[in-house]
Amino acid sequence: MDIRLLGDVEIEAGGVTYALDRAAERCVLATLAFNAGRVVPLGTFIAHVWGEHPPAKAEETVATYVRAARRMIEQAGGGREWIVNRRLDGYRLDADPDLVDHRRFTDLAATARAFARKGDDSRAVETFERALRLWRGEALANVTGQWAELRRHGLRLERLKAAYDMLDLLLRAGAYGEVVIRAAELVEEEPTERGMALAVRGLAGSGQRALIPSFLARAAEQMWEVSGSRPSADLVALARRLAREPEGPPAAAPPPPAEARATVVMNARNATNIYQAAGDQYFFTTPPPGATGA
Repeated sequence: MDIRLLGDVEIEAGGVTYALDRAAERCVLATLAFNAGRVVPLGTFIAHVWGEHPPAKAEETVATYVRAARRMIEQAGGGREWIVNRRLDGYRLDADPDLVDHRRFTDLAATARAFARKGDDSRAVETFERALRLWRGEALANVTGQWAELRRHGLRLERLKAAYDMLDLLLRAGAYGEVVIRAAELVEEEPTERGMALAVRGLAGSGQRALIPSFLARAAEQMWEVSGSRPSADLVALARRLAREPEGPPAAAPPPPAEARATVVMNARNATNIYQAAGDQYFFTTPPPGATGA
C-alpha cells in the first residue's frame, strides 16, 4: 500500500488507486499521514479543514471524515483499526510510516546527503533520484484551504532543496549539460538564487558562456514577476565572471574590483549581455552594438 501525498492525496494498492470524494476528507487523511504513529489533536483537524472559521458541529463533521478515511483504507487492503480514536485526545494513524510517500522521500533525501558527506557522490545522486521520483506533481494537489496551501509551499521547498543538492553533486562530477537542463527547468518552476547559480555554472562548464547573460536576464524578469525581488549582486558577479572564462569547470578566481567594471544599460527582454547590477539592472564588460552607457 502507498499512501500518497506528493501529488493528489490518494492510496494506491495492487495497481488500483483509491480516492476520497471530498477535499475536506482528503485533508483529514493527509493530516493523519503526515503524523503517522502520533496522536493528532481534534483541534488540529478543525484548523486544517476550516481555518479560523469552523462550523458549529466541527467535531462531529471531523468524525464523519475520519470514518470515510477508515472505509477507504479498508477497501485498499488495510484495517479499519489503523485509525485509532483517542476519544477526547484526537486520532492516530497506526500504520507503518514508510507507507507514506513523504516519509520515504525525507528518509531517502537524508540517506543521499549521508552518502554525499562520505564522498560517495554516485550513490548520493542515485538516492536523490529515487527520492525525487516519488513526486507525481504538486503535493496535496486535490486539497484546498490555507493549511494545504502553506504545507504545499513547504513541501515544494523540500523538493527543490533535494534537487539542488543533487545538482551540486552532478556539477562536481562534471555533468554540466545535465545540470543546465535540470536547473533551467527548476528556475522556470521557481526562480531562486540557488537554481540560477546552478544553471549559470552549468552553462559555463559546458562551454555555453554566451548564453549566460540572456538566461539570467530572463530569470531575473521571472523572479521579479513572481516575488518582486531581483538577483543579488553576488549572483550577478558570479554570472559576469563565468561568462568571460574559457571552457571548462568554473574557476574560483574572485571578480575584478568594482572600479574596473564597464557599465552597459540594456533591456531585460532582449538582453544578450547582462546589464547593470543596481536596481533593475546588471552589468557586463562587453557592450552589444548600440548599447548606451549609464
